[in-house]
Amino acid sequence: MTERGKICLLLMGCFLGFFVPRVENAAALIRSEENTIRVFQLVSPGVVNITTTSIGRDFFYNPVPTEGSGSGVIVSKSGHIVTSYHVVQGSSHLEVTLADGSRWQASVVGTSPRNDLAVIKIEAPPKQLKPLQLGSSASLRVGQKVLAVGNPFGLGQTLTTGTISSLGRDVRISQDVVIEKVIQADAAINPGNSGGPLINSDGEVIGINTAIFSPTGTSVGISFAIPVDTVRKILPGMVSLWPKLAAWVLAVILLAFFLRWFWRRLQYRAY
Repeated sequence: MTERGKICLLLMGCFLGFFVPRVENAAALIRSEENTIRVFQLVSPGVVNITTTSIGRDFFYNPVPTEGSGSGVIVSKSGHIVTSYHVVQGSSHLEVTLADGSRWQASVVGTSPRNDLAVIKIEAPPKQLKPLQLGSSASLRVGQKVLAVGNPFGLGQTLTTGTISSLGRDVRISQDVVIEKVIQADAAINPGNSGGPLINSDGEVIGINTAIFSPTGTSVGISFAIPVDTVRKILPGMVSLWPKLAAWVLAVILLAFFLRWFWRRLQYRAY
């Protein structure tokens, strides 16, 4: 090979070495974007906006309506929606806006204040309801990609992305309520996101966004979500009366056995 050919090969090698890694990085970035777009298109029909109205009193004790907003996750074709308890707490009127823009009156069917969770229900046709798939929070890892979809500041169908920052946090959300073992993420969460889903790369719900840590009241990259395994555990009891009824029946039976035992003890001592 001539000296000129060697120089050409050397220049070609430098060219490929300079551009090929950048092409691969560009392709990886595109794949990540495609995943984000795909997941958003998959889950957005199952995320709702919730508008609440509560009645307060002015200085003269006249009723004054106050509006608030939050987000929710459709979990059944029957119209059941999971949200945060503090979103619906004290509200006198609930309105749900679906992804298609239709609006529906909602009612509260179950609450779990100590977990900051609630279930509301709308009477929409099943064909308009797109329940999201509940995943698992048992195998989550710090650094895992997450997406949040919600209604921040009333701006519906808003997507933010980030990673899991920590697991197993204990967070105080009020003077009386401390939620244990929550998920910490850095996806931007703002007022109105509460009750919306935290999603993994497969489009599964892994948590319900509940609170942020911020000196300003807006996102500083520290948000918290209730693990979906907690949601799975308490959801049946909030949706159906049968678990509550069974618990009451069991409590009554146990109380009856205790009273019978106690009465026999008294009679034994009398003799």
